[in-house]
Amino acid sequence: MTHRTIEQELALHGRTVVQTVGVSMEPLLHGRKSSVVLAAKQGPLQVRDVVLYRRPAGEYVLHRVVKVLDGAYLIRGDNCIGSETVPAAWVIGVMTGYFADEGERYVSCDSPEYQNYLRTLELRRWLLWLRALPGRVWRRIRRARR
Repeated sequence: MTHRTIEQELALHGRTVVQTVGVSMEPLLHGRKSSVVLAAKQGPLQVRDVVLYRRPAGEYVLHRVVKVLDGAYLIRGDNCIGSETVPAAWVIGVMTGYFADEGERYVSCDSPEYQNYLRTLELRRWLLWLRALPGRVWRRIRRARR
């Protein structure tokens, strides 16, 4: 049996469904419980698009566009503090919807449910940053003592 890559599936069918791995997109998507519907990239991306890209080492990453740059994107997971600059050529697909927590109910990125999540996204990022602040301060103090 031959398995196709995600890029091959998108080229062949224009869309595909993949299961997520990891915690970087929580609370929206949960590793090995959520699946995303991806469409082939069509033109420039917009801020808030969730995209799948492939790093040169072969690792697939599903994160959100936070800023559009010249020929690249600033991308970050919803559960991450740090961002990554990703060349436009690395992006292979855009999320059009998802199945949350092994459910059969599809949530479109155009749905009111998803749009409500987006409205709370900036507040969630600030709370994540504040939660991580004590650990960052403690590590900086420990480094300064050395």
